[in-house]
Amino acid sequence: MYKEDTSFTIKTGVENMSPKEVVNLLRQPVWAKDRKKEAIIKSLNHSICYGAFTKNGQQVGFARVITDYATHFYICDVVVKKEFRNKGIGRQLLKTITENEDLKPLLGMLITENAEKFYEPFGFTKNPICFMTNK
Repeated sequence: MYKEDTSFTIKTGVENMSPKEVVNLLRQPVWAKDRKKEAIIKSLNHSICYGAFTKNGQQVGFARVITDYATHFYICDVVVKKEFRNKGIGRQLLKTITENEDLKPLLGMLITENAEKFYEPFGFTKNPICFMTNK
């Protein structure tokens, strides 16, 4: 159970993100901790970025979306600073993404190892389609 904290705001657009803080946020999860700073910055510039900010402007959450605006969108790099977790920030990021009018008609995708329960309230379900990678 969590208590939703409304003392933060969600902003969109790379121009509203703090690249330094996004790099720091992406050092937390195992799946991104070794990602190079240059790759993180490049990914920001080629994605729809969403950030969660405290009232004093500190960025404490991040998520990004990759899309062609015609058929699919892919949610990735959803992360909330450790000391701000369990306050509804991740949920607010996902709510903002899934309520985006440009994305609503598209097929949303994401990959998760163990966070299915987090994504299910936003309409995501396990799919038997197998994802393949070349790395």
